[in-house]
Order: sequence, then C-alpha cells, then structure tokens
Amino acid sequence: MMKARRLALLLFLLPLLAWGGTAPHVKRVYMFGFAASFTDSIAYQTDIQALDSTWLEGKSDFLVDRALYSLQLQYFVESQLKNTNSICTVFYNKKYRKLQKTWMKVKKRYQNNEGLTLKQLTKQDFTFLPEEYKPIINEEVSVTAKDKPSVAAKDDKQDKKAKADGKVKKVKKK
Repeated sequence: MMKARRLALLLFLLPLLAWGGTAPHVKRVYMFGFAASFTDSIAYQTDIQALDSTWLEGKSDFLVDRALYSLQLQYFVESQLKNTNSICTVFYNKKYRKLQKTWMKVKKRYQNNEGLTLKQLTKQDFTFLPEEYKPIINEEVSVTAKDKPSVAAKDDKQDKKAKADGKVKKVKKK
C-alpha cells in the first residue's frame, strides 16, 4: 500500500518537475550576425557582441525570438547598406571562446571565396538591441448573444441561397 502511494505521488510530481525547468530565463550571450544575398557579391559579418538581457529557453538554452535578431540585421543591411534581398542569420553562445571559433570558421569560409567579398560590420556600424520577451497566452473566447448572427441575418442568407438555387419567390404587382 505504501509503495502504491509513493508511486502515485511520483507520477503526480513528475510532470511538475519536468515543466518547472523549461521557463525562459535571462542570460548574457555573445552574438554575431551574417548577411548574404543571392543577387549581390557582398556578404556582411558583424563583430561579436555581448547582449546582457537575452531570453533563453529553460534547459536547452535556445535563444527565444532569435528571428527578431536576424530581422534587426536584415533591416540594417537593406536600409543603410542598400543591399536588398539579403538573407541574415545570427550565431550565439553563452561562452565567448566557443563563439569566437564559429566566427573564425564563417570568416574563413567566405573570405576565401573568390566570387564573394566579405565586409566586416563593427560595433559602431551595427549593434544588436535586446528583444523583449512576451509569452503567448491562449485564451478561450466565449461567444455572447450579441456575437451570434440574428434571425434576420439568417433569413437573408436563406433568401440569397434560394435565389442562387433558382427558387426565387415571385411577388405579385398591383
């Protein structure tokens, strides 16, 4: 009997323990961006920048709203550098040294490409801004009586359907 209670308690608490570690939290990360276009021979790479207030997913440390950081770079490249149709991405890590290795790999790959010119964007040229985290809350919406279609609206729909079907009421003229 005691084992059954312990097992029931464990089964009850297990989902709570699993869920508890997944809440987003604020951390300092290091980030750099890369932008390239299929229609232009110039690619851009930013310097590594420290962002103090980024939101990371619980245990995975996945960057929340990472697409918004890419959009910051894309907006800058398209508006300031007049390079349209650019594809932008960001690389991030909590450890500067690990990100620096990735930064060097990207730089070597595109710097040695003969058909492409790699330009560095310094912190003075472009700086990432922290994004505000807003959780998505799904709410159920109840339909009230005033939201429901009226009886007159239903009759109008039936009249339109009858006209479309060729069952039009003929009105006698006096």
